[in-house]
Amino acid sequence: MTSQGFKKTFADVAKVRIERTRYNNMTGFYSIVVTMTNEQGQSVYSDYGFVENREEISGYNIENESVQKKGITTNKVKVTYSNGSEEEL
Repeated sequence: MTSQGFKKTFADVAKVRIERTRYNNMTGFYSIVVTMTNEQGQSVYSDYGFVENREEISGYNIENESVQKKGITTNKVKVTYSNGSEEEL
């Protein structure tokens, strides 16, 4: 679900590598650190928050506005999870 939220927040995303996650049992809040690569091959290291059972990102840091463009990604995105597994969404 978190990767779907990422696609709904940023435009031109090609790849997302989830570096690490932290979860708060009391609030259901995830803190996620990722490396995002856009369709032009530019990458940025960033973090964002995600609330369990929601399909949207609740907060994020903009590290580079030329890479992290607000919008929607409609193409398939390669997601690499912190455990090494991969999928396309």
